[in-house]
Amino acid sequence: MNGLELTVVGAGTILPNPGLAPACHLLRVGDATYIFDLGPGSLQRLAASGVDYKSIDLLFISHLHPDHVLDIVTLLQANNATPGWERTRPLRLVGCYGLESFVERLLTVFRDAVPESYLLEFVELAVGRHQIEGVLVEVALTGHTSNSLAFRLETAAGIFVYGGDAADIPAMVDIARGADLFLCECSFLAPFETDDHLTALSAARIAQSAGVRHLILTHTYPDTDHALAAAQAATEFKGRLTLAIDGTVVTC
Repeated sequence: MNGLELTVVGAGTILPNPGLAPACHLLRVGDATYIFDLGPGSLQRLAASGVDYKSIDLLFISHLHPDHVLDIVTLLQANNATPGWERTRPLRLVGCYGLESFVERLLTVFRDAVPESYLLEFVELAVGRHQIEGVLVEVALTGHTSNSLAFRLETAAGIFVYGGDAADIPAMVDIARGADLFLCECSFLAPFETDDHLTALSAARIAQSAGVRHLILTHTYPDTDHALAAAQAATEFKGRLTLAIDGTVVTC
């Protein structure tokens, strides 16, 4: 594979809904694999996408709400509890401020998940541009919570942006500028009003203003009709548009 391949592992929210599981997203760039968020049940769905939990060395975490992080504990315990296998490679968690102290608090409760044979490393990113394992990663605050991040990966194969959960703010246009793939939340239909999530219209306006090539809408609540969301978004965004469900795969 020479381009970007995105698998939407979990396209929903914390609310149970068939085909719309909590947030998890898999990006493949050549031989490299990047995972964004790890909501409940993500490890099982990643396995269905061909990702062995034992191979996971790097996780990007956008923010600390349960639908984006609960399977971190599952992964850590699995690393300790696999018969005949011992993890020795470090596991690196990259994300928002407060990530390290949050996981440490979790591990005071889930003692069986405390790493036994490997290092757990944390990288909390400030707004701006960083080199993460040889890849240029830019982050911005999204306005969803005080520390929620969007991630922009600039690779030789193209530009991928994951907006996480977000508000309708100018920083989202900037982080998404010229993206080949823009994975953006679409929690609700317009004219539902919220100051910490996006609607189909606001997500589409951000993508259009940013000059995005392909907009993939994810994180839809159960009552958000996908056909209507697509119709609303298409009134504002003139590029390629996909409404994601669990297992959606897009490439560029």
